[in-house]
Amino acid sequence: MASPQMTTLAAANMRVSPDKQANLARILAFIEEAADRGADLLVLPELALQGYIDFALRHGTPEYVAQRQYFVTSAEPVPGPATDQIAKAARRHRMYVQVGLAECAGSGNVVFNTAALIGPDGVVGVYRKLHNQAEYPFFVPGEGTPVFGLPGARASAMICYDLNFPEVMRAFAVQGAEITLMSTAWPMQGHDPATDYLGETMDLLARANALVNQMWLVISNHCEAGAYSSKVDYYGHSQIISPTGHVVARLDQEEGLVCHTADLRAEVMSARTEAFFGLSLLADRRPSQYEVLTRSYAEPDPPHPPAS
Repeated sequence: MASPQMTTLAAANMRVSPDKQANLARILAFIEEAADRGADLLVLPELALQGYIDFALRHGTPEYVAQRQYFVTSAEPVPGPATDQIAKAARRHRMYVQVGLAECAGSGNVVFNTAALIGPDGVVGVYRKLHNQAEYPFFVPGEGTPVFGLPGARASAMICYDLNFPEVMRAFAVQGAEITLMSTAWPMQGHDPATDYLGETMDLLARANALVNQMWLVISNHCEAGAYSSKVDYYGHSQIISPTGHVVARLDQEEGLVCHTADLRAEVMSARTEAFFGLSLLADRRPSQYEVLTRSYAEPDPPHPPAS
């Protein structure tokens, strides 16, 4: 039997503001804290570098225009100045770090909501949020479901609203991913996490996605209260979910880190050969029966056979 390769995962509950330099300083401080706790892999929230959109600003007002200009001017290429600083810290601690940021591309004319995965040797890869219709015109949608090789597992990334679409994590799983790293800015409807429906949906979707794909899911969320002019409370509850769908570590709404150590590949193997009746939910798929899933919603329904 192969010797275990233990990996310490960490996810941050982070208070994020529309202040890029302050956020970068907090990101670097989280890397130091994670290193002190022995983390090999740290996940930070969606748009941790620039802060999230203030949706309460009315379109066309001076404040709205200023926000649009903030994201355009503060967006960075990847690699770029901020990811270079993060890579330097990652190199010092032999750590991998996922961070959310506004990424400029296309000669600076296009801005994506991006998660950059950074390691000791620099940028490993980027994931651009697929489902961000509500964020237009701030960000354009990304394309692709890449998987990245890390020392302890094959990893994938996703961002916030993507969790609502089971096809995303399944696409990672069928490409051999064993862990998904999710950066999010998941808000609450109200102010009490114990009874908040939106918070409940994040927890439910997270466990279900991990379970049906029998893979790890690590979530890092904002945790600021009364954010922006809309006075939104973010849900926090950064958490680590095992391939059996169990929450093995999580925070509430306080700022900080949640950590968990495991042999990632061994736990995936156990989930797919032992835990759920000894069944692999990936091996038992029948892709030819799901062809309807590849049709565009704009395509007409196929003809149905006549009733006998």
